Amino acid sequence: MNPIKIFLYIGTATLLGSCEKNVLNKQPLGQIDNDIVFKDVNLATLYVNNMYLGLPGGLSRGLDCATEIGEDGHNWAPATSWNTGDISPSNAPFSDEWGSMYTQIRNANLVLQNAPGLTGDPSAIDQLKGQSFFLRAYFYTELVNLFGGVPIITKAQTLQDSLMVSRNTYQECVDFILSDLDSASALLPAEWDAANIGRATKGAALALKSRLLLFAASPLNNPSNDMSKWQAAADAAKAVIDLGQYSLYPDYYNLFHVDNNQEVIFDIQYAYPTRVENITYRTNPAGMNGAYGMSRPTEDFVERYEMSNGKKITDAGSGYSPQDPYTDRDPRFYGTVLYNGDSWRGQTLEMFTDGANGPGIYDQYGSGAYMTGYYNKKFITENTILDYTLDKSNDNWILIRYAEVLLNYAEAELHLGNEPEAKIYLDMIRTRAGMPAIPAAETGTVLMDRFMNERTIELAFEELHFFDVRRWKTAPALVGADTHKMMITRNPDDSFTYQVNVMSSRAWLDSYYHLPIPQDEINKNPNLVQNDGY
Repeated sequence: MNPIKIFLYIGTATLLGSCEKNVLNKQPLGQIDNDIVFKDVNLATLYVNNMYLGLPGGLSRGLDCATEIGEDGHNWAPATSWNTGDISPSNAPFSDEWGSMYTQIRNANLVLQNAPGLTGDPSAIDQLKGQSFFLRAYFYTELVNLFGGVPIITKAQTLQDSLMVSRNTYQECVDFILSDLDSASALLPAEWDAANIGRATKGAALALKSRLLLFAASPLNNPSNDMSKWQAAADAAKAVIDLGQYSLYPDYYNLFHVDNNQEVIFDIQYAYPTRVENITYRTNPAGMNGAYGMSRPTEDFVERYEMSNGKKITDAGSGYSPQDPYTDRDPRFYGTVLYNGDSWRGQTLEMFTDGANGPGIYDQYGSGAYMTGYYNKKFITENTILDYTLDKSNDNWILIRYAEVLLNYAEAELHLGNEPEAKIYLDMIRTRAGMPAIPAAETGTVLMDRFMNERTIELAFEELHFFDVRRWKTAPALVGADTHKMMITRNPDDSFTYQVNVMSSRAWLDSYYHLPIPQDEINKNPNLVQNDGY
């Protein structure tokens, strides 16, 4: 087990009072005596450890299933409300993150307020401050991406403070987060020793800055297309590249299963059985020991994969056959999607009607109408026990990886008109995937379309596409359209007939660029102004 995973678990258990001899056992976490916790750097370290447990992420959130590339398949899944247009301030999915993120922000504020009084190694105190700046920035980034401008709170509020805070503007929030990230990058080490792998680093702070500035430069947040914002995004991404610390892992599928490899910049550390994610049973194909088969790729997503020769499936000479649709595709397809005839857990998958993994006799969850003909392979392995009570993913969940930074840089350079520079970094990602370079003659809107497709394929289901289609303002056309599935029939001669059908018509309203602020928060604080359209 990775030492930092043990440390996080033990630290959190200690902080929550699992040991009778621990002085912290006297009070609940929310009532810890600051004079005790923040007297010594070692105790403060345990407090910071607890903040890492609040990092949001994971396939079980299903963010990308609220876009055209995914389908969660059950009416109780978080994405369903988006897909059916049933969003309100009282029932919005992910809205609980408002409270959970502000809880962690308060924890970070406590550390930063009390850091001047800490005793111990000065470098360790600086590292605690750096982690707190980074984590506060991460939590605020999550809030801003989901809700737009939010209240900036820089101290741990008490009942004596004015709690009726107002929202800051989006740009004010971006500026504040950038300040935190600059402070974090100045204080954090380039890397940690083996006992502390998983903590925030200088590279993580710079990479999050790259993401933040790219989002801020995008059409949703930069309607005037201010080129200085694209330049800032390019510079931030290049700063990560110039560290020379990260590189692309050679195997696309296994990069998600080899923890702490050279592509990982920041991730959620998991360790069985103390901290796990419940995704394997949830995402394995239906019909396998009662698995749910959720987070299913759609036909719309599958059709985005080029042929191995770099041509779209609709291009002349691509070699694509509608009745042999899964042959000779982009290698990332085989690392992301489980399809009819694929091999998984010693079985040949049967996605056809009444097949072992298709709609029909095994549809015990009543979700056959939303079976897409595919299952998600990207984050699951065949060697995990497939049992509801034992089946937990032990793989770390990557929050930021180097490929995203390369794509961030390429996107900014494209908007700045530096197409040759952008192609260099796009081709790095395509080469790792085993795909040919982008044709030299490809420019302009054709190249931009290629880039957007490349980013979608490379980062699919990593909880970025949900935000990408919003910041690009492509969501009305993509998310608000019919979503398709592949219907498969097995013929008497054991051949198959493949037919693309409409699965569902999805809803899009312009209010969906952001979540509504939870109604409970509006009720408590009349100074909070609700997002438009809610």
